[in-house]
Order: sequence, then structure tokens, then C-alpha cells
Amino acid sequence: MTHNSHCCAGDVGVERDCSDDVGEIRHADEWASLYTFLAECLKHPDEQFYEDVETGRFEMELTELAESLDLDLPAPPDTVELLPETTAALDSEYISLFEAMETPYAPPIESVYKEWHDGQGSDGLLNGPSAVEMRARYEALDVSPPDAYPADHLALLLEYAAVVVRSGNRDAYESFVRDHFDWLVAFRTLVDDAAASAPFHTYCATLVCDCLEAVRRREGVAGPTDEEVDAMLERASAKTTTRKHDTSHDSIRPSET
Repeated sequence: MTHNSHCCAGDVGVERDCSDDVGEIRHADEWASLYTFLAECLKHPDEQFYEDVETGRFEMELTELAESLDLDLPAPPDTVELLPETTAALDSEYISLFEAMETPYAPPIESVYKEWHDGQGSDGLLNGPSAVEMRARYEALDVSPPDAYPADHLALLLEYAAVVVRSGNRDAYESFVRDHFDWLVAFRTLVDDAAASAPFHTYCATLVCDCLEAVRRREGVAGPTDEEVDAMLERASAKTTTRKHDTSHDSIRPSET
């Protein structure tokens, strides 16, 4: 499958730490490949992605990555059977599930679920503290996040996780998983409750959540408490049950910031 990652360790100057005293991240390259693979699942699908799913390359690569990492994931469906007839139709399903074409929906954006700083626009969806932090992380690596997505969109978080895991810094990796993927529990609930009929991308969202839960267990990273998940759901649900799809700056469609 062709991956179009927006940043990688080689491009951004992250030095890989191969010393024995930092706690090696086992199979770092394979984990990085999995994160990059999952990131592609959460982007708007293009013709190449559609072809990869249609020809079975998507399922074959996922199987190979899961086996190389000894991941015990639920048996995948026949992903080809989940595809609509065209790439455009698949993108429409993506928009319906993730970008408010139908409500309720499930935005794959961290800011929607997290508490905002006092005084910031509580009626907005994007550019919360997590987006500000991710932009700072990109700036530190001399990389600009793509205009097509908010800085804390799940696809970009997954790509950044690939950079962190390749760096070999276990503390940074565990911290990033703890701080930037805790909202996936709430996200999964919104996916389950979404109005859209989007079987392929519903599967992709579930796959990402399953993989990150496996990472948490392996790395010993604590997940959010029930109270924290409830608070995330309350924040997100208030914004996603009635909001209609549009192309304004606050829409879940590609960010203009």
C-alpha cells in the first residue's frame, strides 16, 4: 500500500537513540509502519487507497503487520465487501461519518474531546490546546502540518507517533500515547452511535482503537478513567449531535488554519 506520510524521522531530523540504557522499543520499525498504515485509513481516500483495498493489498499488509507484531486483533471483515462502488462514494461515507454530513457523527480530532483553556472559544470544534501543542511539535521539527487536516487530526497524530517510536525514546513514546490517544475510547463510542452508513471507515476507526488499546496494554500506559471518558463524551456529543456539515473555518472538513 502506498503511504503518504507528512513527516518521518529521516525528514525531520529526529535522532534514533540506539543505546541499551533507554529501554528499547522492540520492533520499532514495524510499529512505525503500522502507525503510518493506520494514518492512511483515517485520511480522505484517494484512487490509490481505493485500489489497494479493492485488490486486497490493504488486507494483506494489515495481516503482515499484525503478525510481525504478534497483535491479537479481532478477525477482520472482508474489506473489499465493505467498499462502495467508487472512490467518490467512499469519500462521501468518510464525510458522513467523520465530518458532519449526517448527525450524530464522530470527528477524529482530539480538540473536540478535550477541555479547552479558559477564555477560548468553547463553541468551536477545532484549534483547542491539543492542536496548539501539535503545531508546536511540528514547528520544533521544522515541519508544517498539511492544510488538509487540523494539527490534532487522528491521521496526523498517528503519523507523529510513527516518528516518536522510530526515535527510540520510550518515555516520549509512552507519554505521547498517554496524552494524545486517551480520547479514542470516547471516539469509538461516537463511531458506534453515528448516523452514517459507512461500513469501511467504521471498521477503520475500530481498527485504530483496537491497535492503540493493544499498545496501551503492552507499554503499561494507563487509560482514562470512566469519569474522564464521560466528560469527553459530554463535550463531544454536545457539539456533534446537531451540527450540520459546512465548509466554514470551524467545520470538521479540512482546516484552513
